[in-house]
Order: sequence, then structure tokens, then C-alpha cells
Amino acid sequence: MIDEIPTSFGGFGTRVLSVTGDGTPIVLLHGYADSADTWRPVLSRLAGAGRRALAVDLPGFGRADRRADGPLAPQFDDFADAVLDAVGPAVLVGNSLGSATAVRAAGRRREAVSALLALDDPLHAQDLLARLVRRRQIPTVLWSVTAGVRVPTGALRWATALGTRHLLYGPGVRPDPQVIAQWQDGVSSMADVARLGRYALQYAYEMRAGHDGVEVWCPTVVVHGGRDRVVPVHSSRQLHQRIPGSRFVVLPRSGHCPQLDDPDEVVRLILEIG
Repeated sequence: MIDEIPTSFGGFGTRVLSVTGDGTPIVLLHGYADSADTWRPVLSRLAGAGRRALAVDLPGFGRADRRADGPLAPQFDDFADAVLDAVGPAVLVGNSLGSATAVRAAGRRREAVSALLALDDPLHAQDLLARLVRRRQIPTVLWSVTAGVRVPTGALRWATALGTRHLLYGPGVRPDPQVIAQWQDGVSSMADVARLGRYALQYAYEMRAGHDGVEVWCPTVVVHGGRDRVVPVHSSRQLHQRIPGSRFVVLPRSGHCPQLDDPDEVVRLILEIG
């Protein structure tokens, strides 16, 4: 059974999904615009394995409090530190934005991170789009224009469902209807599209140096979905090369969120390192 409770870390209101068990706690951090719900398949399997684990809504996502104005990365860093302070030494697992946050936490809080699993980390992507968005900040007027575009609700829901299937899952994987519905609820207007686009590009610009200067020494597995249509596999390969002794795994059929389309393998990798 997965417990769901509102809570706070460092004074920041959020929500925790958790399962009880033994061993070093496993902390799960979701990706951009996602929520703790993305980890439900993994949490169910960890419960079956008898392991204690928890997933949290990161600031500004899911049911967590809104972020403050200003830079994004320090807010995610402070939140991760507060979670680690509360939970104690933990196995840290992150996907996409959650991976970037987890890697930074592992470098900053060596005593609090016993092992690290980084899924589809985006910070070293070198495709054309990634290079362009890191070059300069996008004028805010673009997002105002985007928010004002009129799109019928039905068309937006259809496009969101199509994008979720195409971007999060590997080809041929049948998506969970509940995941589709959650994303549709989270993108209910063009104002939502503009907000998500604005802050995604702001984060990319803030993190244009990637993981330069971050040193991780705990046992680490860097994982990438071989059919990821969002972040190229070379991004995770670069991260693997920067972490001494790390292991690099490509899941050939997975998309951007292996926790959704291959939770059995994700759990196997978690239990191997922690």
C-alpha cells in the first residue's frame, strides 16, 4: 500500500508518497512538470521487496507549494537538502530534472547520499535545441504571446495526450491512462503551456554549465532510455564519464521516463546499488 500525506521540508509544503520497509531509505525525485505519482509503479515494487521508499513533489509541481521568484536551481537544491536532513542517509534516485537535482545533492551532501541512480539526466545534452536554449534567455514577451493564444480545450487535451505518449514512453509501450489524465489536467490552458515553457528554458539557461565542478563519489548508476525522444543518450554518457567508478546502463526500449515503461528494471538497479 502506498501512503499519501501532505508534509513539508524546510518549511516548504509538499506531498509524500511512501511505502514502509527496511534498509536504507530510497528517495525518488521526479522530472520537470511531473509529480511524485510518476513513481507509483516503482514504489509498489519496492514495497513488495520490503524496502522503505518515498517520492516527493518538487517545488512548483504536483501538489507542492509554488516556487518563489528568481533562480530555480537553488530552490530545488535547498528542497533536496531539507529532504535529506529529514530522512537521513539515503539512496537517491532521480529522473530528468530530478536526476540533475539528485546528482547535485550527491556532490554537495556526501554524508547524506549513500548511493545514486540518475535516470535520463539532461544537463549535458548537445543537440541543437539544447545548445540554442543555453545561449541566451528567451524574452518574456514570447511567453505572454503564447499564453494569449486561443486553443480549444479538446484540441489541447488531445495534443497533451499525444505528447505524453510520444515523449515519456518508449515506442510500442501502452501508456497508463491515469498518467495521461494527470498530464492533461496539468496542461489545461495555453497559460499553462507558456508557464511550463518559460521555466523549462530558464532552468536550461541557469544550468548551461551542466554538472561541471560537481564531484560524486558514492556508488552510482547512470541510466538512459535508449528510445528517449527528449534527451539524447550522450547526455547520460557524458555524466557517466564525469563520475569515477560509475556504471552506465542503456535500457533499449525505454523512453524518457523508465520508471513508467520499465519499472521492474529500475527497481532491480535500485536494489543493486542500495
